[in-house]
Amino acid sequence: MAVTRGRSAAERPASSYRWVVLAFGILAYGASLLARQNYAGIQKFIAADLHLDKAALGLLGSVFFYSYALFQMPWGIASDKWGSRSVTAIGVMLIAATMAGFAVSRSSAELLVWRTLSGIAGAAVYVAMSGGVARWFPAAERGFSQTALGGIGGGAGESAAFFLLPAMSIYLASGWRPATLMMAAAFAVIGVLCALFLRSAPMSSAAPRRKAFDGALLADRRLWAYTFLFSSFIVAIRIVQPWIPVYAADVYAARGLATNRAVLQGGVLAALAYSIGGRAIGCPLGGRACDAALGAGVPRTTVAIVWLVVIIGLLAMLSRGVTTTLALGATAFLLGTATNSFSLISATIADTYGPERTASILAFVNMVAQFAGATALAISGYAGISLSSQAGNALAEYRGIWLSAAAGVAVMLTLGVFILRGSPGSRQAER
Repeated sequence: MAVTRGRSAAERPASSYRWVVLAFGILAYGASLLARQNYAGIQKFIAADLHLDKAALGLLGSVFFYSYALFQMPWGIASDKWGSRSVTAIGVMLIAATMAGFAVSRSSAELLVWRTLSGIAGAAVYVAMSGGVARWFPAAERGFSQTALGGIGGGAGESAAFFLLPAMSIYLASGWRPATLMMAAAFAVIGVLCALFLRSAPMSSAAPRRKAFDGALLADRRLWAYTFLFSSFIVAIRIVQPWIPVYAADVYAARGLATNRAVLQGGVLAALAYSIGGRAIGCPLGGRACDAALGAGVPRTTVAIVWLVVIIGLLAMLSRGVTTTLALGATAFLLGTATNSFSLISATIADTYGPERTASILAFVNMVAQFAGATALAISGYAGISLSSQAGNALAEYRGIWLSAAAGVAVMLTLGVFILRGSPGSRQAER
């Protein structure tokens, strides 16, 4: 059926090509997640190669996210003005180049430089594709499509970082450096595919070349409520994401396993429970349930707040010590689902402000959140050492890491709820 020029975007039938856009968005986001977590599953190899301690590894993670945060706004505004297709493709290709640079680094200083540049490149993908997906999918599918983008894409990228990259380093490429170079080559191919198959908006829609982030929005209480709620999720992710596979590896090492085997089994547990089970499967199912709840009158923010409370409880459990495989797997699964439900806030932003400027507004929200997350990650390594209940006990060092994460989530959640309570229009905007 022909689409009448005067019909609104909400009235137009959804194009089946939206699933192609979502599929390649998931692929691109998966590549960006592997790049940002490329050192997580192989931390022990990098640490042994360059003699890095937990504090240095925490810093290696945080520098990525500081540059990632700084470049959210430029990439988000560019995506709303010129489209998500070109921004995503360029971002993925730059990720490939910076990951190759990381692989050939010979000092901790060089690693930090390439992680910083990788953060700049990686900042392009999520905000651009969130805006693109918001333009392609109707409001009734917004929770599912956004959580599928963040959940499946993130789960695939994390799984590759936690398990595939370590396995390649041990069994295929004879080291973490050649394995990382192989991944960089694969990312270059993904960038080309994104340029070929992504589309920024349906042909029946006007190209998104206006209404980027407006400074007047800074007076909108809803924006700040969404920012702090989003920040709560990001603080949790930034600490849980890199430390959960290392914690699992140390659990196995404490049972007497050799380093290589402990790293591999820790990566398997994190990949299966946290990334595949929790993030890739649990998140989209949660997004679908959130769409149904919204139809019944339950705001997306309410669902998000419930997940954040669950996160605090799970982190408190980890701080007390979770060492059996079954309990650790179940905890990782729930954390994977809960922490990665941040895409519910992305869907809320699209509901509130419209798909035309979702990328640029989400870029602001994510910029603030990433600064909070990067700071929390930098602190976590030092907290692990200073709050260790038993000096020299590797597992005891994680007590401070999990407690610092729980505290950060609680602070951001409290601020978000306080501001949201003073924004009576936010519930109507979500419906």
